[in-house]
Amino acid sequence: MIPTTSLHSAKILIVDDQPVNLAVLEQLLASAGYTAVSATSDGPAVAELHRLHGYDLIVLDLNMPLMDGFQVLESLRLLEAEQYLPVLAVSAESAYKLRALEAGAKDFICKPCDYGELLTRIRNMLEVRLLYSDSRAYGLRMASYDSLTGLPNRQLFTQSLERQLAAAWPRASALLLVDLDGFTAINDTLGHAAGDEVLRQFAQLLKRLELPRACLSRLGNDEFALLLPALDQLHDAAAAAEQIREALCVPFRLDGAERALTVSIGIATCPGDADDVATLMRYADIALHQARQDGGDRCSHFTAAMNTLAQGRYQLEHALRCASERGEFELYYQPKVQISSGRMAGAEALLRWNRPGHGLVSPGEFIPALEHTGLIVRVGAWAIDEACRQIAAWARAGDEPLAIAVNVASRQFADDTLEQTVAEAIARHGIAPGLLSLEVTESALMGDVERTAATLARLRAMGVRIAIDDFGTGYSSLAYLKRFPVDTLKIDIAFIRDVTSSPDDAAVVDAIIAVAHSLKLDVVAEGVETASQLKYLGRRCCDQIQGYYYSRPLPAQALEQLLRRDVRLSVPQSGAAERTLLIIDDEPHVLTALQRLLRPDGYRVLVANGAAQAFELLAEYPVQLILCDQRMEEMSGTELLDKIKDMYPDTFRIILSGYTELKTIMESINRGSLYRFYTKPWDNRTLRDNIRAAFRHYWQLHGLSDEAARPHAAATAAPRPEPALMGGR
Repeated sequence: MIPTTSLHSAKILIVDDQPVNLAVLEQLLASAGYTAVSATSDGPAVAELHRLHGYDLIVLDLNMPLMDGFQVLESLRLLEAEQYLPVLAVSAESAYKLRALEAGAKDFICKPCDYGELLTRIRNMLEVRLLYSDSRAYGLRMASYDSLTGLPNRQLFTQSLERQLAAAWPRASALLLVDLDGFTAINDTLGHAAGDEVLRQFAQLLKRLELPRACLSRLGNDEFALLLPALDQLHDAAAAAEQIREALCVPFRLDGAERALTVSIGIATCPGDADDVATLMRYADIALHQARQDGGDRCSHFTAAMNTLAQGRYQLEHALRCASERGEFELYYQPKVQISSGRMAGAEALLRWNRPGHGLVSPGEFIPALEHTGLIVRVGAWAIDEACRQIAAWARAGDEPLAIAVNVASRQFADDTLEQTVAEAIARHGIAPGLLSLEVTESALMGDVERTAATLARLRAMGVRIAIDDFGTGYSSLAYLKRFPVDTLKIDIAFIRDVTSSPDDAAVVDAIIAVAHSLKLDVVAEGVETASQLKYLGRRCCDQIQGYYYSRPLPAQALEQLLRRDVRLSVPQSGAAERTLLIIDDEPHVLTALQRLLRPDGYRVLVANGAAQAFELLAEYPVQLILCDQRMEEMSGTELLDKIKDMYPDTFRIILSGYTELKTIMESINRGSLYRFYTKPWDNRTLRDNIRAAFRHYWQLHGLSDEAARPHAAATAAPRPEPALMGGR
């Protein structure tokens, strides 16, 4: 029910070409309590008057000379298309009733009319009109405001931006787009009700900041917008962003628990960056994307370089979609080598993109784009099928079956079609399932542990082998490793790169190999590029290596040729123990003198001019005794031997120094890094006797006789390495 006061204040327009009729109706309506009554005899002006004043009711005479009522109805319908047209048609011609209603009038009354009937019709029409207006206003509000936070939504905010920017001109305005970091995890772990509560609390937080003249909006999901118009200084925008970030130091309260979140903020200014709404929104979004890319919890200001990157990103994504349709992708294969035999034992299929006009594009450039767009699922399915096709092709050619591993991206592993994709590819090409291996990263496996275990179990049931890629860089949970049905661990290149010189990396590699073998898993080391890395891994019983030391990734035909040539790695074989002494000194004449002195005693003597060369030799040869100078430019002897102790704890380590750094050396001895300390210049006989005694002590500790370690003939002596010696100080 519409209140009487609202009815009486409704705006009414009377249209009639007879002044007396206008006067009578005005008086009638005034006596009935209506206070906003207007009248006109100008038919052509009615539509414009209604546009300006928005009447709640128009009482329209259909018989007028200049423009009849039907023409007026037509002009009103053009003005209020698809809306409620509040017209009461009046005419002495009763035959006009149906025509008037078809023309858009909502009611019709015939002259002469009963005034009581007329007032009743007017009241009824006003009630309908006001109810319609109220419901329409409510609908517009519901369509323009976010029901969860009460803030303007994207549509209303975008519409108001143009007015706000124009009103602030020529003073600068700033648009801030704000995104809650980690909001998806709240929804996933605590549920959408908790996520909604976070959004409500965050909206209240933004309101409480009371930023001057700020216009707030929730654009969608966890993205909010703030317009700061008519800024005194541009850095006020950065200050506002910092206020928002600082306010989030107080965690959100969710059912008694507390959850802390951070924000990423993108800022674009008008007119500095853009002078139209669409461009300003786009630039702020680009800046927000950059803030997310940089790790979140930061504010990023738009720059022209960001726009260039965004354009490049768009072009790359468009080209990738075309590449998928045009068949521009191909697989290269990087061999895996069994260390024990030196022979190729399999290969990893690596995706390559031969982009027209650009050549081969770096995987680091296009694979993240594939994952971002979701194209990785389709392209990954193609890679699995192509690898199976290649396995079958080599088998038909009579070649020895070669196992191929295919990388499965996180998004592809989470896709429900993965198992079907694998099963169909195996069946289509008729290969033995055990020749296909799927490599999945730790992070992909840990997304949903229950689902992961079930998916891996079903893949293993098909006969497909499973490898955990980049092991050691993610969760590395032994509990999950035991639970997941996998066959192989791949040690990430990050640990292999410095494995011969970094005690920390060496410890990680040794631990991964030990854990894998205890669980009866194979171990593959990725990124092996040097002989010393290979020999270190061989001595640690790593199963396979993969890397440029054997071969870079190759097209299928080149790999086939390599396989047929049976190219093998030269892998050191463990034989009888040999007394090996490593001398480290950065003065060439000292190295020469010590070599000349000690070689006649039957040792294999290795020499290094610094730490880097020493670690290379330690990786390549089983060394028992190390004789090291204390004063070296690259690293002091005690520092070097501390590292060597961590990596090769069984070695005996001796410092040789012409300086009396007793405190440093004694501390090193107390840490267990040193076996002995000798001074320069040395007495030849004493030094030879002490080194002979050190070897004897070493073999006694390790359960071997000194005689067993002696070379049987001169022919058994290893060739002497020739290091590139540094100049003396």
